[in-house]
Amino acid sequence: MAGVPITGLQAAALIAYLLSWVAFAIAAVLGMYVRGQQRRAASGTIGMPVIAGTLLQWAAFAAIMLTLPTGPLRPSPLESTAGLVLAPLAVAVFVWAQQFSAPPGTIDALVTGGAYRWLRHPIYLAFLMMLLATAFVASTGPKMLAAIGLFLVGSEVRIATEEAELLARYPEEFPKYRQRTKWRYLPGLR
Repeated sequence: MAGVPITGLQAAALIAYLLSWVAFAIAAVLGMYVRGQQRRAASGTIGMPVIAGTLLQWAAFAAIMLTLPTGPLRPSPLESTAGLVLAPLAVAVFVWAQQFSAPPGTIDALVTGGAYRWLRHPIYLAFLMMLLATAFVASTGPKMLAAIGLFLVGSEVRIATEEAELLARYPEEFPKYRQRTKWRYLPGLR
């Protein structure tokens, strides 16, 4: 298969995937800059659950990257299509969430608009979609299940910590928001 050229669909999926990661990175850096300009950090420390959850999320991506085949990637037409759809959609969700992550001119407010109206943690959905796009473009097949499991466990650990902090910071607002916005980051499931 080394001498077989990639198809147009495979090329489109790979290009869309790579451009999506570039857009994701730019949006993340811009988001950090804007948030840094608009508000102070809620607390000066990062707890062990957040570090552990983040490491599990990174391990999910590493599980895919470390099992890549040698030679060019050759996702099937279905995998190419999934990657072609999921990667740009992940960027759209991420940018949408970033737009509403800190209302202009506020220092400390519970964000409940935009993507946060539908999901309490839309950025985790964006990262999950990029993980899936990575798995499809890399054509990992069943190996993707382990990566998804690692990511979901890491996300749940981080969300539990974040929601405890939100409850402490917004004891009246957050329970109402949580009741109104039932889904954490998986629409229809949680």
